[in-house]
Parts: sequence; C-alpha cells; structure tokens
Amino acid sequence: MTLTATPDRSSASFLATARAAVHTLPQLLAAQELNHRLPIVGLPDALLQLRLLDEATLHALMAEDPDLLRSRSGELVQRLLLTEDELQRALARVAGLLEIEVLGFDGDPKAFQLLPLRQAHALHVVPLGMANEQFYVASCAPTSKELHHQLCSLSGHSVAMVWASREAIERRLEVQDRMERSGHAHSAPAIVDEVRRRVTPAGVAAPPEHAAVEDLVMQAMVEVGSAAEAEQLASASESAGMVRLVNEMIGEAQRLHASDIHIESNAGEALTAIRFRRDGDLEPYLWLPAKLRAPLVSRLKIMARLDISERRRPQDGKIDFAEFGGRPLELRVAVMPTHDGLEDVVLRLLESAKPLPLSGLGLQPRDLETIAGFSQRSFGMVLAVGPTGSGKTTTLHSMLAEVNTADKKIWTAEDPIEITQAGLRQVQMNPKVGLTFASAMRSFLRADPDIIMIGEIRDAETAKIAIEASLTGHLVLSTLHTNNASESVVRLLDLGMDPMNFADSLLGLVAQRLVRALCTHCSHERELDDVAWTALLEEYREGSDMPLSLAQERLLEAAGASSPTGVRMRHAVGCDHCGGKGYKGRLGIYEILQNSRAIKQLIQQRARPTDIFDLAVREGMRSLRHDALEKVVQGRIDLKQARTAYR
Repeated sequence: MTLTATPDRSSASFLATARAAVHTLPQLLAAQELNHRLPIVGLPDALLQLRLLDEATLHALMAEDPDLLRSRSGELVQRLLLTEDELQRALARVAGLLEIEVLGFDGDPKAFQLLPLRQAHALHVVPLGMANEQFYVASCAPTSKELHHQLCSLSGHSVAMVWASREAIERRLEVQDRMERSGHAHSAPAIVDEVRRRVTPAGVAAPPEHAAVEDLVMQAMVEVGSAAEAEQLASASESAGMVRLVNEMIGEAQRLHASDIHIESNAGEALTAIRFRRDGDLEPYLWLPAKLRAPLVSRLKIMARLDISERRRPQDGKIDFAEFGGRPLELRVAVMPTHDGLEDVVLRLLESAKPLPLSGLGLQPRDLETIAGFSQRSFGMVLAVGPTGSGKTTTLHSMLAEVNTADKKIWTAEDPIEITQAGLRQVQMNPKVGLTFASAMRSFLRADPDIIMIGEIRDAETAKIAIEASLTGHLVLSTLHTNNASESVVRLLDLGMDPMNFADSLLGLVAQRLVRALCTHCSHERELDDVAWTALLEEYREGSDMPLSLAQERLLEAAGASSPTGVRMRHAVGCDHCGGKGYKGRLGIYEILQNSRAIKQLIQQRARPTDIFDLAVREGMRSLRHDALEKVVQGRIDLKQARTAYR
C-alpha cells in the first residue's frame, strides 16, 4: 500500500490518511517526506483537528488566559480537560510527528535487538527498525526530550519518533513478550502475515475498503491471545479490537444497505465466514481466523443481552445499535447451535425507513390503479402475501401513505416496526407481556379506528378478529406467508374461517416477490428470433389455460410493440456502477387477485386454488409469471431473475 496524499492537503486529513495507510517502514518514510511539506500547526489547531476540545472551549480558555496554550499546556491535564495521552498526541501533531497504528505495523524483526524488550517495557515504546540511518521508535510521548536522549543512548543510533497510543503500545509489547517466550521472535510479521493471509481466502484479493477492517482484525487477534484463551475468557469478547470490529461490520452492512449479516463458524482451524445479503443475494464480506469466532459470537450475544454460556439451544434477541455508538438501527439476532459445539449467528437489519410511494414499487399501471383503489375503500380486508423478505410490509405501508390524512385514524400492530410514518399510531408487539397481534386487534377496535394494519395473520384467533373488523366498517390490511394469491384463500379457510364471512370481507390479495433489477448503465439489448419468441410465449402460458393469441397480445402490449420483431430483451453485463454484477437494486413482481362476484362464489364453495386462479386470470389478473415476463420484455429485468419469481 502506498500513500497518494498530496502536499497541499490539510494536515488533519493527511495525517488521518497516513495513520491508516502506514504499515511498513518504507510507507512511513514516504508519509514523513510529505508531512514535512505541510504547514506548521499550533496547539489550538491541533486540539481542534484531533477533536480533543471544541472551538467554544478553546476560545473560552484563550480568553481566560492567553498563555495557557503557549507555555502551560500541562494545566489542561490538571483541569481534567485532557488526559496525559491526549495532550501528548496533540503536542506530537504540533511537532509535525506522524501517527501510526502500531498493532498493524510490520516493523524490522531486528528492532528488538537494538532496543531489548525489557527496556522497551520500561520506556513504554515500540522499536520499529532502522531506515535512512535513523532508528524509528513509536511512543505515546514522542516530544519528550529526556525520552529521546535515553533512546539514543541505549540504541547507539540517531532516533526518530512517531506517536502511537499507550494502549496499542502495551498490547504490542505483550504480544512480543508472548512470541519471544514461545520461540517466535518476529512478532509483528507473524501477526501481520497471519491476519492478511486469513482475512480473505487464498486467491481472493481483499478490496481497498478492507484496509481498516484488516487493522481491526489484527488488533483483535493481538488482544484475545491464544485460541484456547479466546474460547474460555468472556473478556476476549469485550476487547477494544473485537468491539470495534463488530461495530465496523454492522456499520458497513448498514452503509451497503444489506438486509442480513450471516456469521458461519467452522470447526478446527477453518475460517469463520461473514456474508452480507444484498438485493436478495448473499455476498462474502470477511473471513476471520478461527480464534476470533468465539469472541465474535460472545460479543453479539452481549449486545443482544443473551446468555453467553448457553451454546446448546437456539437464542433470539435484539440489538439497538445506537446504544453501542452506531447510527439508529435495530438488529434482530438469531443464534443457532451447529456441529462441534459451534454457533452460527444471523442478524436482520431493521433500519427505520420512510414509506415508498405506490408509484415507486415497480407496479404496472393497471396494478397501481387496482391497489390504489383498495386503499380508498372504507371497509374490507386486503392481504399482502409471499415469503419472508418479499416486501409485503413495504407494500402495505405504501398503501397507508395514500390515505394517511388528518381525517383518518390508523392503528398498526407490527413486529418489528420497520417503517415509520407520522400520523400512524404504531404499536410494537411484545409477546412476553401478552401483547400479541390478536390482543392488539381487540384493543384497536375499542380505539375508534378507520384503518387497521396487522403485521401478520399467524393464527385462527387473529384471522377471525381481522375478518370481523373488516365486516364492521374498518379497512384491515395484513400479511400472510403463502406462495400465491389463490393459495392464500385456502390457507385462511384451513385456519377455520367461515367461507361466507371471508368471501364478503375480502377486497383483494397482493402476492409478490422481489428480484434484482438490471443495471441501467450496462445492460445489453438483444433481439428475439422466432424460436425465442415462441419459447417465451409458451413459458408465459404455462400453468394456465390462456389462449396463445391472448398471451401474444399481452406480451406485445407490455413491450409496446406491434409485432414480435419489435420486442427486445436485455441481459446483465456488469460495470463500475453495479460493482460488476450487472444488477442494481430490486424490483417487485406482483400478482393481484381482485375479489369479484364469481370469485366470491368459489370461495364460498371452498373451491380448489387452481379453480380460483384460472377464473382470476380469465378476469384479467396477471400471475407472478405473467408480471415477471412482461417486465422482461420491458427491459427492466432479465429472464434469469424473472424465473426466480415463479419457479
């Protein structure tokens, strides 16, 4: 890694960059050469750059005593405004000395021959090595003339100083001590090589943004000690390196808009895999050495207030990331015991968001009009159905946003609350105190609602209350975990619902999936030949009794073409905008079953799902298959993604 900083950059930004980039003596020399060209800063500027004091405090101090920051800076420590280490760091900045992260520095193996470990301990320094006829040493008090004189006398060389934190120096010396006792004299290279070799698997290059993560992994490895210690000591999970590593992992997942973090432990010396789910697909993020797996899992359990000693049973909990210094974010935690006494962890990121407008969901114009019509009804029931993570809650909140006006009273019962809207009265479920969807529904009916949203219909009691509410002048929205719209009808009837009441209450069902949308910058267009067009028509008709002529009419209408020769399809390519994947963002695929007189009769007769489906298609419904393939000919998704919605 080389420095690319230019001399005209501010000292604050340059030195921050330098500290992250300097890991070897050549890099230190390059950074030092550029550092010498930067303007000199005074102590007030240094304190501001390092964010050790704010501007208002500095102005007040200088107004009170102009000489305080010139000749009596030690009084800042006496007044408890700074610690001794903070003052020394600021003085090092004034002296133009570089800062380094000593835990990740790959120094000269012979450095501890010039300054033995016993003397380094006594002086609280870390020898780094010889370069340009100078002996480089890291210290938390690098401006001390007495210390500089001692180092010159002990080493017999001209000494150049750099700043490092006291804690990092002590940790590095502990590692050196342990390595020398075990017969491995070259501690720094051993740590650096091990981590950099194992943070990413063999043959996989670490991306540039992993530089900071590498440093945190190095620090964590130094702090947790041996693998046996890491497995047994709870303190390993509370080490500064592990705390920072977990916070960085969660923060990076949040920045990348990941929906889940998967931590997968493997037996023996195998690496622990950390993967992010983004746009529906799992992507590798980091591989950790085996001795960090136990502290990592323990740290997450502590944050979620789970039992760190329990490794045999699954555990569930929640993390409020803001409590640990992060941005507002709630994480749902699931810990699962696996083989060999190990545990896997899955974190679901539940960042509060604002509702999308209905027009931003990717609905076809006909479906947009239908759903908007559902929202305007004064009573009845609308269900969003599909698997976990298919966007059901997003759809319901978009519907609520259409009617969230001052003349409406809207109650929601959610677990968890993922989307917030001003004007809604949102209630978080808490089964531990008896607050369930069913109990919330009963309470809502006594609170004069116009519209009720229930996060999920999970049992017969909730379904019964929801139907009763929809028949007594309330619009009820909810979700259901089923595959498609027609199967949802049978699912509710199987819960024991009265078919007459259910048929009367139902307004419609919205089945949906989320697929990856094509990158608009790089997707490539191609024409369809006769064979491909015929195959596309047959795939469109599959599973229904639709005539070939109707299938062709619908596909041509979706493509905006008058004949098959005008139809185009696009496929993924990959560019810088999409990270080389060919896809950017996600798009909804929808199947909207609108209740009608004929469908109501089938529900009352407990008809089969296929009968309800065929009738709905004849009445104009597009199935998930139909909607996905229509979006293919519109160039919004490719055929591969379309098939994930209905296969």
